[in-house]
Amino acid sequence: MNVYGKEPGLFGLIAESFRGKLKSLVIVVFLFILIFAVILVYCAINFFSVEDIGMKLNWLAVGLTALIVVALLRLRYFMELNRISVVREIKRLELQVSLLAKKL
Repeated sequence: MNVYGKEPGLFGLIAESFRGKLKSLVIVVFLFILIFAVILVYCAINFFSVEDIGMKLNWLAVGLTALIVVALLRLRYFMELNRISVVREIKRLELQVSLLAKKL
């Protein structure tokens, strides 16, 4: 059993990201991810419904752009989750160093 508490899972980290100092940034990133995901789905639907090759290429270009934006925003968000985990681990190390210093 871990002395310092249970390590939160993915959903615990996500919940913690909405409570931190950068919660406004996390909210904005989530909104942009949702907006561009909707754009991506809309472009995919229109891509398969049109017959003209020029229009298919237009929908494909917009859809790929939305896909890249969603991927980059998700990468940015997971880097934020990693930062939260690293800060938690640094705090644990600080606690261990202080306890060790008291013993000396």
